[in-house]
Amino acid sequence: MKGKEITNLYWFCQSVAHGSFAAASAAIHVSAPTLSRAVAGLEETLGEKLIHRNAKQFQLTAAGEAYYQRFSPLYRQLDEEWDAVASRQSALTGEIRISCPEPFADRFLQPAAIEFMAQHPGVRVAIEFASDTQAFFNDQIDLAIATHPPKAPDLVQRKLFQPELALAAAPDYLQRVGTPDSVEDLLSHQLLAGNKLEYWDFIENGEPVRLPITPKYAIDSIRLVLQAASQGLGICLVPKATMAPLVEQGLLQPVLPEVQVMSVPIYLVWADRKLVSARVRAFRAMLEQQLGDDHAFLKRIATADEADDKNGES
Repeated sequence: MKGKEITNLYWFCQSVAHGSFAAASAAIHVSAPTLSRAVAGLEETLGEKLIHRNAKQFQLTAAGEAYYQRFSPLYRQLDEEWDAVASRQSALTGEIRISCPEPFADRFLQPAAIEFMAQHPGVRVAIEFASDTQAFFNDQIDLAIATHPPKAPDLVQRKLFQPELALAAAPDYLQRVGTPDSVEDLLSHQLLAGNKLEYWDFIENGEPVRLPITPKYAIDSIRLVLQAASQGLGICLVPKATMAPLVEQGLLQPVLPEVQVMSVPIYLVWADRKLVSARVRAFRAMLEQQLGDDHAFLKRIATADEADDKNGES
């Protein structure tokens, strides 16, 4: 097998992994026309069509799928072996691009990134706010922390933890509007949402209840939703660990504490069909270790909130 054929096969695998020549071009810094010519050259060498492609279509043929499934694992394994050797011989360098919901960056991911960059001065970290993985490949994301399971087949998800949720509101709001006696009563209240979910799910009297919500106020930040609830704007649904300090201070009061709230798992996501650098693997391992405890992130948020409150008092 000639060197050019090995290169063409590699670029074919990269194009398939990223879903298009344009996305692969942005990720591996090779022009889209070069990738297209490489695949065309590979098809000519093999005598088979590998990809149906036009302005609106990029789809593997049966032959293309067979070649991809056979050879892409070899490139991944080679890359892992190379990075393992390189990581032993030199310091980690380069950029790590991460997407996550804003609360994770605010209370967990930024401290973790700063710690990692202190350990590896040659590494740069760029964080984007997102709750899902829709822009994973287009934005060249290396790792994502997501509250929505990824839909793309090329993405691997690992459940980090599943926070325990609870309802809460400011005492003055409940005195002014009244305290709900059931999940259905929530529909007559002002609801505050810290995510993009269209429903809140509960177990009430042993029965599942799905409540469609139209929030009075919605913002993708646990911290800011808690602030709004504390100021009497309405009823929020938040992790218990983040709510606890405000309940102790009398700023919030639990609502329907006997009702079980169904929580959303938190996932760590990365690309399976993508060559993963040693720096990304090292940071991923650090996150998995720090988030291995189901409540580690939430405890950290609660601790940070308490510290903020003390600083505000002083």
